[in-house]
Amino acid sequence: MTGELRGAVRHARWRWSGAPLLVVGLVLFFWALQRWGAGGSGWTVLLAVLGTGLGLASFGANHDTALALALRAGPEGLPPALRRELDEELARDRDGTLDLVPAPRVALVLPFIAAAVQALVVARLLG
Repeated sequence: MTGELRGAVRHARWRWSGAPLLVVGLVLFFWALQRWGAGGSGWTVLLAVLGTGLGLASFGANHDTALALALRAGPEGLPPALRRELDEELARDRDGTLDLVPAPRVALVLPFIAAAVQALVVARLLG
């Protein structure tokens, strides 16, 4: 298995870390809004928005990196689901898909940054 293929599969799996981060971020956002309405800090609301956005960005960065690496790896050897997804993206937006640039380090770090920001929001809401 080539490095690009291994990376494509890894990032295709990692992108799903963004889904729970998005859900948790939304819950924290609404909790922070509720606390703000009761006299809490507006900064906590802004941090909650940041944590929610980073959760969504975690999905997007890993998704784009997975597709970019899958393009580099070529269709041979791709798992069937990833190959179908790549074919669908190429059919939907060929130029945009071909212009994707993988950012594997950023994509892998983003979920941890999102989780850290969300942990800070929880600390501010509970403290």
